Amino acid sequence: MSNRPVIKKQEPLTLRGNFVPSLPMETIIQKALKILLDKYGAQYDCVTILEENGHYRANIETPEPAKLIGRNGAILSALQLVLKNVLWSQNEEKAFVTLDIDGYKQEQYERIYARVKGTIEMMKERGLSEVKLSPMKPFIRRLVHLWIAENYPDLTTDSVGEGLTRAIQVRYK
Repeated sequence: MSNRPVIKKQEPLTLRGNFVPSLPMETIIQKALKILLDKYGAQYDCVTILEENGHYRANIETPEPAKLIGRNGAILSALQLVLKNVLWSQNEEKAFVTLDIDGYKQEQYERIYARVKGTIEMMKERGLSEVKLSPMKPFIRRLVHLWIAENYPDLTTDSVGEGLTRAIQVRYK
């Protein structure tokens, strides 16, 4: 017999049987988040779910946001990915969910929108016909495309570049 330590396999995170298919998606998301947060040992006060055009936005209010956000949002991104994968594997309905912790992502988006607004205003003040924004991740680029379309009907946007240098080019219609 060897003296090697025995490593017990952790029980897999399974949500089968915990959800009733007839439950509203908001309830299913809340139950899944509760299971994930409890397994992670996180303290939380409230989980709110909002639905807009088939996209669910979940916000977790917690006394320890840094534990759930992580450095540069790494833990938050991981939690969102796990939540999405669990929901997609457990339900026939594909739920699109954005997870936020105490409004962290929303604050990030507002900062990005403010920076984009400043760049657009500079473009207009200087009489430029177009301007290229800084490279962004695909999801952020999509949000910025939609934000510009909603707030600046006289402008149009295109994604330009490849890979990590892919950015948005803004010009007049």
